[in-house]
Amino acid sequence: MTALKTPAVGADGQVRYGEQLRATLTSMHLWFRFIEFDEPVKTVAQAAGKVQAEKIAKSIVMIDSNGDPLLAIVPALSMVSHRKLKALLNVRDVRLANAREVLQHSGYPVGGVPPFNKIKRVLLDQRVLQDEIAVVGGGDINKLLEIRTKDIVTALNPEVADISKNPPPEPQLGRLRSDSAA
Repeated sequence: MTALKTPAVGADGQVRYGEQLRATLTSMHLWFRFIEFDEPVKTVAQAAGKVQAEKIAKSIVMIDSNGDPLLAIVPALSMVSHRKLKALLNVRDVRLANAREVLQHSGYPVGGVPPFNKIKRVLLDQRVLQDEIAVVGGGDINKLLEIRTKDIVTALNPEVADISKNPPPEPQLGRLRSDSAA
């Protein structure tokens, strides 16, 4: 993969991660399209106003039990399966990276991480490849990026595997959902 470009800084001193991503993708000669929002996009429901939820894939920065980062790309309507990742990577454990680790390892902030970042070990859930186009993090928290799934595979050379699981069903109205394991 081509090295990330230096982050663009606006007149207000804020880093423009989307411009960094634009420069990276342009240098790789990939087709892409940014989808911009007026507010930060934190949920699939917020994004669904402009894109089909089934086309969204999330890029999740994780840390294995050896302290090494990895990027798991899964459909947004699914969750990363820690069990499947541990077995696939032959490690004792995997965990979500914290905000500092996400920025340190990927070069992007939480909520804007695209597949195209500094992390070299990439795992791509096979379900993401069911569509020709995927919608992924756009660098900034108010942007998404439309990209060809074949370009994700060509540019990143990820390990393609079954690494996701379906989320638990939504709770019925009036009932609180427990985070404890049953």
